Amino acid sequence: MKLAKSTWLMRLAVLVTASFFLLLTATGCKQDPQKQRLNWNLKTLVGAYKQAGYTSPKWDEPAKRALTAFASLRSKQPGAGPWEQIIAANCDLAVRAGCKDPMIEYLHVRFPLTPADSPKAYADAICQAALHMKESDYPAIRKFYANRRAVQEFYNAYGSKADRSIIEQVGGTAFFLPAILNDHTIPVEEAYDVCDETLEAYGGMKDVREYEAIYEQMEKPLVDRWPKSHLPWLIKGAAHIKMAWICRGGGYANTVTEEGWKGFENHLEVAQQALDHAWKINQQDINIPLKMMRVELGQGQGRERMELWFKRAMTIDTNSYDACYAKLDYLEPKWHGSDEDLLAFGRQCVQTKDWGGRVPLIMLDAHEAIRSYLEGEAKTNYWKQPDVWLDIQAAFDRFFELNPNATGWYHNNALYAYLCERWDKLNELLPKLEPVNYSFFGGEDEFDKMVQLAKEHAGKPK
Repeated sequence: MKLAKSTWLMRLAVLVTASFFLLLTATGCKQDPQKQRLNWNLKTLVGAYKQAGYTSPKWDEPAKRALTAFASLRSKQPGAGPWEQIIAANCDLAVRAGCKDPMIEYLHVRFPLTPADSPKAYADAICQAALHMKESDYPAIRKFYANRRAVQEFYNAYGSKADRSIIEQVGGTAFFLPAILNDHTIPVEEAYDVCDETLEAYGGMKDVREYEAIYEQMEKPLVDRWPKSHLPWLIKGAAHIKMAWICRGGGYANTVTEEGWKGFENHLEVAQQALDHAWKINQQDINIPLKMMRVELGQGQGRERMELWFKRAMTIDTNSYDACYAKLDYLEPKWHGSDEDLLAFGRQCVQTKDWGGRVPLIMLDAHEAIRSYLEGEAKTNYWKQPDVWLDIQAAFDRFFELNPNATGWYHNNALYAYLCERWDKLNELLPKLEPVNYSFFGGEDEFDKMVQLAKEHAGKPK
């Protein structure tokens, strides 16, 4: 087995060699933003590796191949992918040869050939890698992403109430922001991604002034550097949408203070103006209509306005699950719609021939939303209604028709068959689940319970 694994790793290494040298020499046309972005990533990865102090002929080649593949992944390059496998294989070669470079160690954890034993083990490993990156001579943007992924994986594994000492050592995500934005060679797309992730990282703040202070670190550098790009205005719109909802709070309308309403309205107005400006510059970025749907959710000027931005989003991407989910959210009874609106739109997502991808599964979200408003027996027995099952299975039938290779979604189909007590369908799906992801069903014991119930009810009429 060791020989087979080694041979496979070497084949992947050979696979990427041709594209590696091609990419390193791809200075390209100065007007080509994609190649500019690639060259900048190569500089801050392969170039930084050469200066970081961990080079050796024993592992330089696989290390540089891994970093080149990661540069290609970051800059959304087509080519000799799958980039993730190339990164994993070459990092493994470099580490087994003795490489201790912090960036290679981080990528080795993030793209493992062999998955970690548990989410906690993975989180611990990536936190340690982020600490090593923090002390390295790599550029701030590399430390930023190591930090961000470490924080994400820590909370995914341990939850918000876990011991935060390791996260405090890793540091705050916004710490690296000034150094990143002061790099006068950074492409606007990279600056946007960093700002977008930073806003997302601090999205749980309750004090609007603290959130605004983080955004203020972005606004002037972005607008001054790229006044003709839509991306600074997109970031401004996103930031002020978040500030609006911080002001409002998450409670019912009668719990919002007068000051909260004023802040909500003012920030949404700023967001609207920023996004309108972004749309004038670029009408191909789906994030603009997605965020404008969120603005309309708060402003409530009318469904016609929401539909306008929804149509614009679906024109850009006919498979946009995010756009459909945003419309579904708008149609909830607590906002601007009703149960009937939710069901009608869910069924449209199943029946239309114009949309694809995961869009048919919006039907599931529609039923989940309706059920969330119920209490007692009505909520407990919701999935057992025949009409509900007809909608659920129609959604999965259409989804698998559009995505025949998406076999992982058999788990979801099986879970809904169990909730709806459709035992024959569950029995039909069980053989398709291998290998079973037991955690998806709440553990192996819960899964065994499902299997037993399916066997007991096999062949019985519903």
